[in-house]
Amino acid sequence: MPKRKIKEEKPKKKLGKKEILIAPIAMGAATLLGLVIIPAVAPPPNPLDVCLKGHNIDTDFQLHPHIQVFVDGKQKWLPDNVGQQPKNGQPCMRPIHTDQVGDVVHIEYPRDIRFNLANFMQIYSYDNRTITVVDNSTGVPQQEVLPLSNYTVQYSYNTDKGFLKLDSPSNSPPFTNDFLARIDLQSKK
Repeated sequence: MPKRKIKEEKPKKKLGKKEILIAPIAMGAATLLGLVIIPAVAPPPNPLDVCLKGHNIDTDFQLHPHIQVFVDGKQKWLPDNVGQQPKNGQPCMRPIHTDQVGDVVHIEYPRDIRFNLANFMQIYSYDNRTITVVDNSTGVPQQEVLPLSNYTVQYSYNTDKGFLKLDSPSNSPPFTNDFLARIDLQSKK
């Protein structure tokens, strides 16, 4: 019977410098593409411009801060339609919105995000000229549209030492569930 030839194993070929560098270069190029080039060409949308796909769905991030509105020393309420302005002719609920008349703001977003009083004001006074409040002093809630040019506006938020005035709503800390802010409007005389 003929003997079988046993194949000898060939020694493994050593990788050259070029082959060793291919994987790190490819990973670096992919990282550069994902972190620098794509966001520069197609940046993510501004979170305030996003329309929620659903309301009160189980999202990862939900907050319920309180924002009080006082007009000439009298408390008014936020209307139930803050953050629900149409976009491109379609209904749109923004990540910052109200669900009912009162002082509770509902914030929901697919991921953790830091919104503050300035972001709320961009939604609440989307035309930068007016805000809408609800007056319930007569027992019958009535909406009032207030032109901001007729008022001096002071923003503040509650701390353990009382309300701290803000120079600008952009100086506000980020919203939390126990956040309480005030918007005081005083009529100009």
